[in-house]
Amino acid sequence: MPDDLTQASLADTLRKALGADRVATDEATRDLFSQDIWSKAPAMAELVAAPADTAALAQAVKAASAQGYGLAIRGGGMSYTNGYVPQQTRAVVLDLARMDRVLKVDAEAMTVTVEAGCTWKTLLETLKPLGLRTPFWGPLSGITSTVGGGLSQLNAIFGSGHYGTTSESVVGLTVVLADGEILRTGAGLDTPFYRHYGPDLTGLFCGDCGVFGVKAEITLRLIRAPNAEAYASFGFKDRSNCVAAMAEIARSGLACEMFGFDPSLARARLKRASLMADVKTLGKVVANQGSLFKGVKEAAKIALAGRSFVGDEEYSVHMVFEGRSEAAVEADLAAARLVVKNASGSEIENTIPKVIRAQPFTPLNNILGAGGERWVPVHGIVSLAKADRVYAEIEAWFESLKTEFEREGVETSFMLTTMSTNGFLIEPVFTWPEARNAIHDATIEPGMLSKLEVFASNPAATDVVAKARLGVIDIFVRNGAAHFQIGRTYPYRESRDAASVALLDAVKATLDPKGTLNAGGLGFAR
Repeated sequence: MPDDLTQASLADTLRKALGADRVATDEATRDLFSQDIWSKAPAMAELVAAPADTAALAQAVKAASAQGYGLAIRGGGMSYTNGYVPQQTRAVVLDLARMDRVLKVDAEAMTVTVEAGCTWKTLLETLKPLGLRTPFWGPLSGITSTVGGGLSQLNAIFGSGHYGTTSESVVGLTVVLADGEILRTGAGLDTPFYRHYGPDLTGLFCGDCGVFGVKAEITLRLIRAPNAEAYASFGFKDRSNCVAAMAEIARSGLACEMFGFDPSLARARLKRASLMADVKTLGKVVANQGSLFKGVKEAAKIALAGRSFVGDEEYSVHMVFEGRSEAAVEADLAAARLVVKNASGSEIENTIPKVIRAQPFTPLNNILGAGGERWVPVHGIVSLAKADRVYAEIEAWFESLKTEFEREGVETSFMLTTMSTNGFLIEPVFTWPEARNAIHDATIEPGMLSKLEVFASNPAATDVVAKARLGVIDIFVRNGAAHFQIGRTYPYRESRDAASVALLDAVKATLDPKGTLNAGGLGFAR
């Protein structure tokens, strides 16, 4: 329970600084902001504060720190690794969703500056009419996920086949430190235009899970939107051939996005959407093709393919190619087709990549299973050379748990993607019968939520999922994997050598000597 006098004092201070409607103390809000997709805080946050700009954010951080409160920083709320869930008994959650503006687009300097709470969807829609884009342009959850959250946690998908993760598109930052002081990184006076001028201070705050500072403003570099796109999907009867083809296409730098689904995940994705959603999707496909004739033609292909274009036991890979000209894109597509042929794959209807590109950021109804089951992933990024071996180890681990999975109704599937020319992301996904939490009710569209089954509390099944996730993480650790959204789930600190740990501790002691920011993140003391 919060100390009522202390809570009231801080709430009063923050309301004066931020506005009366920017500070919440009611239990429902505190509960919602004290959980993520996977877990709940050991003690509910005492306050939720939502600053509107950088100055207000600095005031909030300074006030909370001065009164001895810990701070947890929340973006879109889609963590599944305890990434922002507060650990202290006296904690304030900083909700950055109201810091959602695109502050400046400089088409001459080729940079864009956004507030940390700006969603990837807002950024894309702002830049699209200008013929511009960031190189990496968001995760699948970009309708809600924020640029600041993506930078703190790092993420993948749109553009990552060519450009890597979020941080590789960032030029500079404005960061609020634990005492409220403001720090700026990047080369430039008013606005960063280039990242490197001496040591890379920007990199220090990328992937830090909010442990070193609170991202307030982010400047990213721009590229001109590609003139041409192409899409292709391929089926494989064999996992190893599927992985081998994806790895070779990554080495060649051919696809800007590449998604691999095991048979279970493909079935789940195709089962989820309604007929009305399909009709809306066809309209978006038409609009995305650049010409009415081409759009209608592509939409007709999707309609004729229906939902049977992926074989029941096929591994499928879905790719997008982009470039300055149709000829360049067609050349990349032809090269990818040859790789697939050599790996004994076959071409299938390219519905999935067309649909994903036509509506990249869809409502987050998939944070539950198709029938309302709980859903959680775990992931690792391994070298291209190790990808198939690691995948096989995880499959063997799941096979050893088959009896427990069947007893508790736990189902698994896999999503795969690649990062530039040297990273392979493997993401096992779990669904199981379990009661949903407030975050699910707040995120999923009401019309969809009303159709889903409501499950009773099922701790036995959840324990099996927790055990399975830990085993997967152990496999990743043994194979030297890296991870996004490290949070409090992946053993980052334990994986570093003694000199690196000493450096990290020194940085933390300098920037946040009281341990105010996101206690327990990255393995730092809670």
